[in-house]
Amino acid sequence: MKKIITLIIFASSLLVFDSQASLGEKMNEDGISWIMGSWSVERDGNKLEISYTWAVKDHIIASHLKMPGVEGFSVIGINPKTGDVEQSGFNSRGSKISGKWGPRGDMPMLKYTSINDTDETKTAAVAFRKVDEKTIEVHIFSADDSGNVGDSADYTFQMTRVKE
Repeated sequence: MKKIITLIIFASSLLVFDSQASLGEKMNEDGISWIMGSWSVERDGNKLEISYTWAVKDHIIASHLKMPGVEGFSVIGINPKTGDVEQSGFNSRGSKISGKWGPRGDMPMLKYTSINDTDETKTAAVAFRKVDEKTIEVHIFSADDSGNVGDSADYTFQMTRVKE
């Protein structure tokens, strides 16, 4: 009898685990799968590139950021305990970056914190808006020490899709 109950509990837990939407499904439901791909902009002679590609199809996104003086790599996935979409990574300056994705109006937004080797902490946010199939608008927001994001973007610029 104990074996049957254990088997039923185990099978039930598998059903609950499998019922959580994948990151790909969540992005499709939220209408933000357009962010996938590589994006680039050149401003004042400096090139900024960011890419979002599937590291594990529909479950883990690899994010790669390149700009003058710094390069970073992160992974994005769903935290199974909270259901939050989280990002965690490191950059070439030795900083660790971690954050959560969520909506800001109709835009997906990453609110993140970076910590360097001297324990200096910075919190900010970046949100994206689809302009068309080849263009996105990037909004960079400052945040206070408590993590509250400002009402309006400090910087806004457009990036274009890189042909792959």
